[in-house]
Amino acid sequence: MESALKRFERRQRAIRHKHRKLAHGYVTKLNRNGVIEHRPRRALKAPRFGSVLVALLSFLAFKGLMLASLGAENYGEHLALLTNGSVWDKLGAWLLGVDPVTLWIGQHLQVFLR
Repeated sequence: MESALKRFERRQRAIRHKHRKLAHGYVTKLNRNGVIEHRPRRALKAPRFGSVLVALLSFLAFKGLMLASLGAENYGEHLALLTNGSVWDKLGAWLLGVDPVTLWIGQHLQVFLR
């Protein structure tokens, strides 16, 4: 009797859990057997802080590598060309502009590129 009660409570918890998920939205689909099923809608999760940090550091390292390989004068000429372009080019010039972190990374990477 006790095992039947445990199985019942487990099923009841699973149903309550599914109903809580369905309360936030669901998608109705027809499965292979022809039975209509309601599935919880998957929520979009925000990116984790670590992923955003890795992407930002990679972008800064890329900028520093470009600055080190092209040289400051040549890199500035490329940015000047972008500044005279369309709105998207101007946005790219602003994003790729030389900031203190990029300059520091570029100076330290120049040692390895020579």
